[in-house]
Amino acid sequence: MVTFKKASALLSATALSVSLFTPMASASTLGSERTETLPIQVAQTDKMLSKNDLIKRFRELFPSEFAEVTEKDFRMGTGYTHPNDSTVRYELSFSKNIDDRHVYGSFTFVGETLELEQFYYQPTINSKDVFFPAKYSKEEAQKVADKFIEKLAKGEGYELVPNVYNYYSSSILTEPIQYSFTYMKKKSGVPISDQSINISVLGDGTVTSYYKPQSATGDFTYDDPSKKQSETVTANRVRNALKAQLSYSIDMDYTTGDYTAKLVYKPNSQITSGVHALTGDWLTTEGLSSTLSNQTITPIVTEPLAAKQPNLTPEQAQAMAEKLLATDQKGVKLNIESIQEITMETGKTVYNISYSYEYRNGGTGTSLTIDKATGEIIYYSDVKNTLEPQADDDSATNVELTKQKALEKATAYVKEWIPSYVHQYALPLDEGYYEDYNDSYYFTFPRIVNGLTVMGDQISVNVDAKTGDLLSLYVNAYDNVEWPAATDILTQQEATKLLKNQLKLKLQYVNHPKVEGEQHYSLVYQPIFKESSYAVVDAKTGEWLNGYGMVNSDKPTIEHPTAAEELNYLIHAGILEVDETFNPDAPITKEEALKVLLKSVTYMYYSSRYNEYETTNQSFTNITPDDALYPFVTQALRMGMLDASQGTFNATASLSNQELAKWLIGTLKLNKAAQHSDIYQLNYSDASQVDKELSGYVALAYAMGLLEAENDQLKPKNEVTYAQLAQVTIRLAHKMNEHQIDNY
Repeated sequence: MVTFKKASALLSATALSVSLFTPMASASTLGSERTETLPIQVAQTDKMLSKNDLIKRFRELFPSEFAEVTEKDFRMGTGYTHPNDSTVRYELSFSKNIDDRHVYGSFTFVGETLELEQFYYQPTINSKDVFFPAKYSKEEAQKVADKFIEKLAKGEGYELVPNVYNYYSSSILTEPIQYSFTYMKKKSGVPISDQSINISVLGDGTVTSYYKPQSATGDFTYDDPSKKQSETVTANRVRNALKAQLSYSIDMDYTTGDYTAKLVYKPNSQITSGVHALTGDWLTTEGLSSTLSNQTITPIVTEPLAAKQPNLTPEQAQAMAEKLLATDQKGVKLNIESIQEITMETGKTVYNISYSYEYRNGGTGTSLTIDKATGEIIYYSDVKNTLEPQADDDSATNVELTKQKALEKATAYVKEWIPSYVHQYALPLDEGYYEDYNDSYYFTFPRIVNGLTVMGDQISVNVDAKTGDLLSLYVNAYDNVEWPAATDILTQQEATKLLKNQLKLKLQYVNHPKVEGEQHYSLVYQPIFKESSYAVVDAKTGEWLNGYGMVNSDKPTIEHPTAAEELNYLIHAGILEVDETFNPDAPITKEEALKVLLKSVTYMYYSSRYNEYETTNQSFTNITPDDALYPFVTQALRMGMLDASQGTFNATASLSNQELAKWLIGTLKLNKAAQHSDIYQLNYSDASQVDKELSGYVALAYAMGLLEAENDQLKPKNEVTYAQLAQVTIRLAHKMNEHQIDNY
């Protein structure tokens, strides 16, 4: 989370209208992945298409869907191409309100045949069918996806890729269940690594996203699978070359916003690209190699360099931006739109500089981030190379840099633009790679702490292969982190054994331009660990970690006569943590109950460190900011789930039914209604046991179905069990959606 404090707007200008395309990627929750591919708008094509042409194609693909969307609801975007891809893409979208809820859809068609490349659909959500427990199981949703793929990619040889993960996601219960499936095209029964289709299906069977990246065209050749070397022999070779490498990994606690460093083991990166199945050579960015390269850590500089511009002012930031962003392209004008002072999650204060380039047929723009304390770049991406080429621009050159010369350029840029950080980083351990689409080299300079690399902390640099110009620079640095000593951890031998025991090979076709040319697919054995290419082991515990730093171990399945489904969902979604001693019918403490409820209906991302989100003056005297429970209590107070009228919060005490009723009704923003206890009548045999001040809360909770009576008894002071809370949590999530309560 970032906080914003506008420092000054040094220059105002009307932003240019630019159509930017972001392909939707399949995910376990509604959303998309960021793409670095920028479009180039085109003024005309050989075949001029109208909005009606796109609508006609849309109706051909979706003859029975979207019946409520009429022609007037559609909008057509400007045709565009991608760099090094002259195929024109067309966007069609619709937006309207149905049943007082907003509905949106976007579609991208490719080429003169208008093949569907991607679509994203945001439907109106007015049914419990999409929420847990969803109407469609994962297996039923897969059948929907299969049918959809058959319709759009019939006869193209796409097959479902088995997903080792179940449908339990990290999404909160107030968000729809969404299943994601990946289909890969196969050749001779072998998957082709860069030809896949991603599709997502809601819990009610609605297809919400589809993405089929356009593969390169032309006549491709393929390695003959019958000539591949033995998988067993290759696996032994990889296993013998495999070595665990000790590194630091950075984890973020989303309840506090704090970063912590953890010691982990990972495989040596040289083996992870795979082995050529026919030759047995190692796959590298430069092609094939019979041997593995030696990795040595070499600092960029041995001593710290002076900061570029300490205590940078907005005026100095503007001058620095103008120098960096200057262009000599004829007919192109640079506009600095605004400068904002921003406090990042890490506490670092930076200037975010929005800018654009204006030219005769349009324009484009983005932002630049500079550290206020040092005057050094945090993030920069050159968008000048996406500008429409000017007819009279003769500045281009055909000189091609070697990779070594490009690395020297990249190193010089690091020293020039981020000198105060440079001593903390080393020269690239992995080979830089050449990117054909924009004719450039990419290099990664790793952070080094205590002689170990830091995963996810690096300087990324992109250099133009012809001009040597800086195309992008990004510093992902973590400050104020405590780095644990490498003591009391697994030995390298022990960690290597763990990795070797989980090693498998996956055969696939890979298009590697440096191996037999751009029009050839090589057969490659790809190392995988625990059915994934991501392999990281906690150096202290030996537990396997996922990409978020969390334990990726198998979770237990709980048996229970009434709440098995709910309990298992919470457990597998990471909301409820259990061990072998777990008893679902045991009383749950207020602390544990609070955590389960909050993690079920909010992402708990907004930490109490961000004062602007503090909307209550309430607090508990015994819960201080350094208490691990503090962010949960703070969030619960903000939501109305708790109030601080009693002064203290007894975290270790059991939670009673009537107390739970108050929590639930408070979350639904019905506190004021519940406080009029005299207007409610509790027709239960034990109604007299309800505390008078809680009777309104209890009456509403039972009337709304959040809590259920048993044999005409409320049992208001009975202790809430884990099983009971699991069921109540699902009901609360449904009621929050029904009443449109924010997900916080």
